[in-house]
Amino acid sequence: MTRPGQITPGTAFVISHEPDPNRRTSSTSLIALAVTRSLGRQGVPVVRLHPNRLDHSLHSKYCSEVALCPDMYQSGPALVEYLLQLTSRYSGKRVLIPASDDCAEFLGAHRPVLEHAYRVCAARPEVMQHVVNKRRQYEQAERLGIPIPETYFPESRSDIERLAATIDNYPYIIKPLVAHTWRLASMQRVSQGRKALLVRTPDELRSAWLSMGDDCRDVMLQEVIGGRDEQLFTFLAYLSDNGTPLAYCVRRKIRQLPVDFGYCTMTVSCHDDVVVRQSLRLLQGIGFSGICGVEYKFDAVSGEYKLIEINPRPVNTIGLAPACGVDIPCIAYRDLVGDRVEPVTTWRDGVTWYRLYADLMAVRQLGGKGGPSYFEWLRSLRGPRIEAAYARDDWRPAWHHYRDVIRLHVASRVSRALRPAPQPRTAQ
Repeated sequence: MTRPGQITPGTAFVISHEPDPNRRTSSTSLIALAVTRSLGRQGVPVVRLHPNRLDHSLHSKYCSEVALCPDMYQSGPALVEYLLQLTSRYSGKRVLIPASDDCAEFLGAHRPVLEHAYRVCAARPEVMQHVVNKRRQYEQAERLGIPIPETYFPESRSDIERLAATIDNYPYIIKPLVAHTWRLASMQRVSQGRKALLVRTPDELRSAWLSMGDDCRDVMLQEVIGGRDEQLFTFLAYLSDNGTPLAYCVRRKIRQLPVDFGYCTMTVSCHDDVVVRQSLRLLQGIGFSGICGVEYKFDAVSGEYKLIEINPRPVNTIGLAPACGVDIPCIAYRDLVGDRVEPVTTWRDGVTWYRLYADLMAVRQLGGKGGPSYFEWLRSLRGPRIEAAYARDDWRPAWHHYRDVIRLHVASRVSRALRPAPQPRTAQ
């Protein structure tokens, strides 16, 4: 038996994916990067599993090895077989950690088979089914007394017509029932990088439904809760297989990009007892285990924290947790390999996590819409902080990441400059 603070030797396997099997451009999995750094800094060997070498997180010095695995979208059985065969090269205990929604769903679905070779940091299949699908999430939340936004689940054109004729408290948003389906390359024409589509009138609702096509209609229609992004809170946590919360903290969102229903660009650690209580009641009520992020928005009208979603894996901002004193990935690893772990449920407020370029773009988009000036933005970074891609002890992923960001920015400006000016209309 290990002593508290002592880590049993073993290997962590962090798996990420490509949303498009034909992808030829680079990206950066911020989740995989943060988890890799968390474990690597504690001396845990980390094997990064990815279908190719394009992801910039693979440049982390804390990757002890990069293993090019089959793509789950091309062949799920091939990936399972690869994972099982891979274990013959690694002695000791092995922990498998997902770095995206679809990886978490995949590992959860195949957990009974994979558990012969790994400790899997993903919920059991029957629990994952309730979490991945938003409709089932909300059904479980209502059963457990967790407030949710006003939500509808249209399945046909007639459902849309009925809703268009009856609801009147616009605006609403259209969101996918399974979040990661809109991140696939084939769905980008619909999502355009957003988590949801905003509709302000019955005609916009009808138009949005028609524009999605038959392949994109596993969706829900949900009220927009008023208030700024600062009213969005997320509970970051790890729960053991028996439901014990071994690590958690809370963050408050500051900005996101795109500014309407995009991805977090700046967030700060904070305390909120209601968020903690509701999250534990929800997660333990559905039997969840693993790393997660549970998001709420405070509704000033009802005075309730309403559930937005459960993310059944580490979220993009998981790097904030170790920075404010709760090293969730490391605690999860230690618990899964059988170490004695004391719960860590206290943390430091006011620690900022941010994505440098994306947050600057969010500030620019906000302009005069209540956003900060660039000077105010600089002042907000004076306290304890962590950048999503850059770390002083592990700078290579940020170098590759921001090199591509600058290239894309320059290419976009050049393309706009070379675009022919619109011709003035002539009088008929």
